[in-house]
Amino acid sequence: MGLRETLNQHPGIATGTAIGVIVLVLGYIVFGTAGRGANGGPAPVANRAFYSDDDGAHWFADDVTKVPPFDHNGKQAVRAKVYRCDGKTFVNHMERYTPEAHKRLEQAYARAANAADVIAPEATGIEVKAPGGDHWVSASDPAALKIMAPKCPSGNLELVTP
Repeated sequence: MGLRETLNQHPGIATGTAIGVIVLVLGYIVFGTAGRGANGGPAPVANRAFYSDDDGAHWFADDVTKVPPFDHNGKQAVRAKVYRCDGKTFVNHMERYTPEAHKRLEQAYARAANAADVIAPEATGIEVKAPGGDHWVSASDPAALKIMAPKCPSGNLELVTP
């Protein structure tokens, strides 16, 4: 019996495999781009992150332990993933936590002796959106990969950190 027939007879295996691949790719994108410093070496531990309160049009740096969304000058601020492509700096996408994940993360920061000891929620607790996008998408949704993949035609792409 071939692979196609096996997957057709066992749709649960096909679904589980697809979800596993999506989670692995998402982890590679998130941790693969965020963990590099200058010249591809290890990145220093960051204590600041970029946020935006105007749908990615502008961004500001603040404490990395702020749990988005949070109030900033009367507006909701979310984490902004900022990149540079051929000298142009832009917000590729924004991230926020679901209400449940937000509550768990705030409680974890309140209990932790050191912010570095707090583990962020899994992808199901994170939502992403492109600047100008219509709606937020769960980071575990396959559509999130398209939103989170930076677009740089030349390939000369750099993650910008505060």
